[in-house]
Amino acid sequence: MMIRKIGISVASLAILTSVSVFDVYGAGSKRMIEVSEQSANVVVNGQRVEGESFLYNGVTYVPARAIGEALGQEVDWDNNTQSVFVGQKMNDQQQGYRGTKTPYPFKETSYTKAPSGYEPIFINYIGRHGSRHLSSSKYDKTLFELLDIAEKDGQITNLGKELKKEIGNVMKVEKDHYGLLSTAGGEELKGIGARVGQNFKELFTSDKKVIAQATFKDRTPQSRDQFIDGLKESLGDNKVDILASAFEEGKDPYLRPYDLATKYNEYVEDGDWVKLYEDYVTQSTGTRYAKEVLLQFFSENFYQRLNAGEFELKDEKGKVKLSNPTEAASNLYELYIISSNIRGEGDFEFGRYFTTNQLKWYESIDNINDFYEKGPSLTSTDLPQNIISPLVKELIVSTDQSIQQKDTAGIFRFAHAETIIPLSSFLDIAGANVSIDKPQDVTQNWNGSVISPMGANIQWILYSNGKDVLVKMLRNEEEIAFPIVTKTYPYYKWEDVKAYYQNKLQKVGVSLDSSLEDNIELLQKKF
Repeated sequence: MMIRKIGISVASLAILTSVSVFDVYGAGSKRMIEVSEQSANVVVNGQRVEGESFLYNGVTYVPARAIGEALGQEVDWDNNTQSVFVGQKMNDQQQGYRGTKTPYPFKETSYTKAPSGYEPIFINYIGRHGSRHLSSSKYDKTLFELLDIAEKDGQITNLGKELKKEIGNVMKVEKDHYGLLSTAGGEELKGIGARVGQNFKELFTSDKKVIAQATFKDRTPQSRDQFIDGLKESLGDNKVDILASAFEEGKDPYLRPYDLATKYNEYVEDGDWVKLYEDYVTQSTGTRYAKEVLLQFFSENFYQRLNAGEFELKDEKGKVKLSNPTEAASNLYELYIISSNIRGEGDFEFGRYFTTNQLKWYESIDNINDFYEKGPSLTSTDLPQNIISPLVKELIVSTDQSIQQKDTAGIFRFAHAETIIPLSSFLDIAGANVSIDKPQDVTQNWNGSVISPMGANIQWILYSNGKDVLVKMLRNEEEIAFPIVTKTYPYYKWEDVKAYYQNKLQKVGVSLDSSLEDNIELLQKKF
């Protein structure tokens, strides 16, 4: 038997103790080892595997690629994380499993030409703010404190120390930036504004104003202003009168109706959906994944202390945000999904702590929560979507006014996921409007990363031939259908669209003649 010395990365070895598909993780450190060359017959599903093998410390090793390919699985090496992947990767970078925290997914697209003689006359736009920083100090703060306790107690792993350092770096980035638009978010909104200007340049003339509204939260006026900057740059010498404003806190029935809706807030806290959601989250899959994730960082003993309820770690406002393994693992997932939003401020690799199946699970939990709290929800209630009816009324009224007065190029409103999700439901957009009573069925029918990613927007583009008016709807700058019949898709008769939604508004008691004060009172007393 020949003895030879080789330099090898520990992460690149497949241990031949069982023949199965698995991920091989390693720190990527290299060292020289003495191995014995040994020919081993390896058979996978009846197929002999060809590949150089060797013996080290009494264990026979064969290349991971040889076994993976014999099983028909893709084998890949990630130099950034020093990981071998056989079959499913830990984190699919294309999708990301980030739910409604997915960065804006703009795709180059071509638009259907308007019917002969029709030209754009007005844009009505509702958008979510762009990618942002953490909303407040909670997921990072509480998880850092838990890791700190484990370290002081001598019950932290080396990987746990790495995670603690990485969270510490996030906290440095987030200091004084919680809740604000990130660099990436500014780029997203500026890009959307620029494309609106490029696609509809003829609409923005000196005799027409542009109205740009935002909620009181800083990230929405920031998004509004970035959008305006992009729009102005794309228009070049075209000068337009832009009227920018923001609603006062507690006086916004259109972009933040959830602040005012009394019954809705009771539903959020204690509606029938809450127990369904909690039962789903705490089932065996969630418990198992939480333990798998956390035992990378803590000893078994420390995990059991967390599981026994020994810790109650609070956010900056004094609310408990980490008291059990489920919350600890979920907090880490929250750091993972926000890391893609702050990529301009730092390169954070929280995805390396999860397998793909775990990321899918945690995304499903976020989707289910958003679906029941903000979306189509249970078949027994329309409350989450009905609170958005004042905004739908405002969309119809402002569109009619623009058609008649011909003095406004566009109205652009910047809000939140809590606005876009119920709006998508109320508008009966396909894939966004079906109620579901079983949580396990939600993720098969409702996708938060499509319905309300960061920067999500719904646009109504109005066209006229001087006599008749058509409208088409864009979601995230792609043409989508209204829930009515047309012979000229994606263009619909404005009067047909107006009639459809006016009928829905009448059923929930919202009049087109209602004022802002009327809508505030309606939310407070009825919704």
